[in-house]
Amino acid sequence: MDHHKREFPYPIVFCADGKFKNHVLVTAISIIENNKEFNFKFYLLCSERNSDWNTKATACMEAYGASFNEIEINESDFQHFPVMHHFSPANYFRLLIPEIIQEPFFIYLDADIICTDSLSLFLDLDLKGKVLAAVEDPVYIWKETLGMHPESGYFNSGVIFVDSIKWKKMTIGKRVMDFLSQYPEKIRFVDQCGLNAVLDGDWLPLAPKFNQQAILFRKDFSTAHTSWTEDDILIAKNEPLLIHFTGPSKPWQYSCPHPLKYWYWKYQQDSPFKLSHPMGMKWSDHIKKYFPKSLKHKLRRIIGALGYSI
Repeated sequence: MDHHKREFPYPIVFCADGKFKNHVLVTAISIIENNKEFNFKFYLLCSERNSDWNTKATACMEAYGASFNEIEINESDFQHFPVMHHFSPANYFRLLIPEIIQEPFFIYLDADIICTDSLSLFLDLDLKGKVLAAVEDPVYIWKETLGMHPESGYFNSGVIFVDSIKWKKMTIGKRVMDFLSQYPEKIRFVDQCGLNAVLDGDWLPLAPKFNQQAILFRKDFSTAHTSWTEDDILIAKNEPLLIHFTGPSKPWQYSCPHPLKYWYWKYQQDSPFKLSHPMGMKWSDHIKKYFPKSLKHKLRRIIGALGYSI
């Protein structure tokens, strides 16, 4: 740890299983690189603790002057909760964070996030008596199903700033798990739906730049289901603090259409688990990458004549 730097006052907590653990390191590296005035404490709640992986991850973080603590969670405790789409039982681990990380406040981040600016913006946050701060999720339009009031906002739980003491006083974790157990048919986005159902709008909204969600880049995106202004969206798209690659398409996949996925590749180069090329990239894609367009057409004709396709 660099004693010439300030300790960032809030730990950064992740929850990830085997598929996403490597990407946690990329998120952490992006945070460190954009906040060089701070030392960070990172925690990872995971379902399987691998000593070799942990040794490499810890060494990587310590080389940056950060601490890294991996905490194993019993996944079977959550297997009766609904899991759909690209989610996993690890998404539910964040409900346990206040009971495990004994610090009054923490920042939770999903593992498909890249930091591009200083997290010092969190230091000026006043929760105004709320248990957490988050950014609206414009995808969700089924609040009535969750029993929420029509005027209540629905937040994306991939970036949340939490008052851990207030969370425990309000027994948020237990109330959410009770809701999930009682109404599994109402759940579309794992614990996020449970959290919103229980809080029912009683949280502090953050500007969308704190959690730039992929939907902002869709041509058909509408602000109809948010309180955001056009300026909010413009700032979020051009000056994001945290880029969140929401949805099933991730920046480490070759097919990912996200216009800012290059940020992921910038920071993953420094990870001990770095990829040499995007997942799902075929040999023909490698060829296309290095050939000019005219040569690609010629190559396509030649290979096509041989009975193959690229």
